[in-house]
Parts: sequence; C-alpha cells; structure tokens
Amino acid sequence: QLQGDYEEITGLQTDIIAISTDDLSQASYVAESLRLDFPILYDPAQMWCGNMLSKILEDGMATPSTFVLDRTGKIRWQHIGKTVYDRPSNEEIIDQLKKLRKG
Repeated sequence: QLQGDYEEITGLQTDIIAISTDDLSQASYVAESLRLDFPILYDPAQMWCGNMLSKILEDGMATPSTFVLDRTGKIRWQHIGKTVYDRPSNEEIIDQLKKLRKG
C-alpha cells in the first residue's frame, strides 16, 4: 500500500522500513513479488514485533503497526492495529509526516 505513494512519502525526507514476522523461507518470494522500493526486515522470532510497541494476536501474528519517528528516533505518532486488517491509510500517514515536518 505504501509503495503507491512512495515518491510523495520520500519527498517528505522520509524513509520507509517494513518489518515482517513472516517465515524466512518465503521472504525472498514476498520481496520479489511486491517489488518494493523500500527494505523489508524480517523478525520471525517476533523479538521486535513482540515487544510493547506491537501486539501479538491470538493466531501468533503481530498486528499491523505504523510508527512515525523524528530524526532522533522518538516516536511522534503510532497506529497499532487491533486486527490484521486495521491499518492507517496512506493519507493519514502522509498527514502525520507533514505535521512532523512543520513542527
């Protein structure tokens, strides 16, 4: 979803990094089939995704979570999904990036 607005997002002096809990055996297939311009980091052991910044659903999958960090690494905005389908729109993310840039 973010790939569709990649140029606008990176035009805001922003980097995108995806973190997935998928099994590494399918990682290269996913990366190749999605043709993303940003990196996907894999966390199948859920070491990062399983911490307090993300929730683990009953099926063992991490919820979709989106974070906007400033240049110091401080989280300025976050959206932690309640279900696997609960994700912010690109417009919401772009709006938060613009607010951070103004501030």
